Amino acid sequence: MIRKSLMAALFALPLSATASGFAGLDFVSSNVEPDDGGSADPSALQFKFGSWINRDETLGGEVRLGLGVGDDHLRSGVDVEIDRSYGAYFRGQFPNTLPVRPYGLIGITRVETTQDYAGGGSKGENYNDLSLGLGADITLTNQVFVSVEYMRVVDHGGDQISNLAVGLNGRF
Repeated sequence: MIRKSLMAALFALPLSATASGFAGLDFVSSNVEPDDGGSADPSALQFKFGSWINRDETLGGEVRLGLGVGDDHLRSGVDVEIDRSYGAYFRGQFPNTLPVRPYGLIGITRVETTQDYAGGGSKGENYNDLSLGLGADITLTNQVFVSVEYMRVVDHGGDQISNLAVGLNGRF
């Protein structure tokens, strides 16, 4: 119940803030390590939308939706594909006067995957947990910036998912 309430509050934050905002598209390379062993590196496209709470653009919130675009194999020959992922995050960042702006994220993420077995059949697996991330925005123009980010998406009950993302973003 607390997780659902926190996720609802995080999703509402970017919609209720009055300062400027940003939107972007990231290519995400994930590392999925299920608790039953193995490791796979599927990829996804991630759409994000955020808004700043203050004028200096140092505190904000954002929501993300990811859709899988590539799969990978576990050692056992099982194909792992990200179906979709979504999350909501608080974001703390250096002031908007810097050309390279490091930031940190904390929030909740849900990742839905499909595992296809070599002999036929498949199984859906859902992962959700508290997420922590570090990244940097690199300004190209006043409205356009590139982002590079590492996020530990899930680290719960033996399951681990981490993402490395590179994206093109715009300010509005």
